[in-house]
Amino acid sequence: MNADGHLRKATEMQDTIQFLTSDPQKERHVAAIVETVYGAAQHLVAYALQTRHGSHLDTHAGMIRLLREQGYGEIADLFGELDTLRMGRWYGGKGNGQVIARCQTILAQIHEWASG
Repeated sequence: MNADGHLRKATEMQDTIQFLTSDPQKERHVAAIVETVYGAAQHLVAYALQTRHGSHLDTHAGMIRLLREQGYGEIADLFGELDTLRMGRWYGGKGNGQVIARCQTILAQIHEWASG
């Protein structure tokens, strides 16, 4: 997928997140929201790496390492935190409102970095 394709996919996923979080009972969608945030973040990272460095990974495997190698340690940390939150939503359930808010904050930070 090229950079524009990644940006398009990220935008589609962000629209989905907006839809899911507009539900007054959004906590019942927490796993879907976290997964979609993770996917949008992955596409934003791929977009940024492609436009800045001419290459990217089409999978999340190795993404954190590549971000660190390219000098984006803060973004690597944020992506890693999303990965941890993602895994926790399959097994946990407490604090889902806070998890949704944190995921949205992280995605906003990654979006700002990718757009910059």
